[in-house]
Amino acid sequence: MNTNQPITEDLLGKYLAQETDAQESALVETWLKKDVANQKEFDDYSYILAQIAISKAENPAEQINVNVDAAWKKVKSKMQPAVMPQVVAMKPTKQIFFTPIRIAASITLLLAGILALFLSRKEPEIISLKTTQNTLEQTLPDGSVVFLNANTNLSYPAGFEGDTREINLSGEAFFKVQRNESKPFIIHANGSDIRVLGTSFNVKAYTKNVKVSVESGKVEFKHEKKQTLLIKGEEAEFEVEKDTIRKAVMLDKNTFAYKTKTFVFEDASLEHVINVLSENYHTKIILKNNNIKSCRLTTTFTNETLPNALNVIAETLNLKVTPEGEKYIIDGDGCEK
Repeated sequence: MNTNQPITEDLLGKYLAQETDAQESALVETWLKKDVANQKEFDDYSYILAQIAISKAENPAEQINVNVDAAWKKVKSKMQPAVMPQVVAMKPTKQIFFTPIRIAASITLLLAGILALFLSRKEPEIISLKTTQNTLEQTLPDGSVVFLNANTNLSYPAGFEGDTREINLSGEAFFKVQRNESKPFIIHANGSDIRVLGTSFNVKAYTKNVKVSVESGKVEFKHEKKQTLLIKGEEAEFEVEKDTIRKAVMLDKNTFAYKTKTFVFEDASLEHVINVLSENYHTKIILKNNNIKSCRLTTTFTNETLPNALNVIAETLNLKVTPEGEKYIIDGDGCEK
């Protein structure tokens, strides 16, 4: 038996009406998978049958005027032979006559199949997380762990399907991504894309100026046509005003402090120390006297409350801390030399 058999009108009609046996179904399905053009031709033929069914439904007493032969010849002339998956003897089949009832039944079954396929492919559930003044640690469907800073929004599917793991971020978060070389992890953050296979890194994206800092592994950072590759100990920031990605060595020891709760300052100016604490504790701290901004400080805080940290600073530099509502005022004559 010749395994390169042409697909006939009768066979497609039987397939649409779900009247084919296993061998005939395999023949049609193999043909459909062989070339995208075959699927297009199948759709064209289905459309022809649909037009006949519609015409008959609208004018049941009238003769159907759709020129099936002409339309089918146009479709059939493009058809490629199907390759049978295996050689199995087939019984002769009787000629199939396309009556309006059979055509309508075929279309009904076809539409039911399409509907079932559509329902089975519904979009996955989207999970959305939001923090305000708090931080939050969350495990993603693939086992990756993300630590959200305050005022952050994160959304991701309940299950990572397809060839990628994609999420959306606005705010700041630290990621520890489970390695999967066949399924890249992609973060969309305010117009920038961060792509990794498996690594740990921080993304700061409160504005369009997106910053990526790498703790381990490699990270691809991209904004439109601009991109760079980062390795451990490097960081990069997309600067909107300059429309460029600036890459540098990561020097700030407190980049991950909101997660680790450890702050390290080595001969740092008081102004810098206060800016870091204010940002990470999400509290306004005011240096009342400009003369104290340049005071130098070397210290480390681990799991310390903000009031305690400020009191240590005040005692070290001979300053005074005064709480006022939800903010703190630091004042003094100057620094001890």
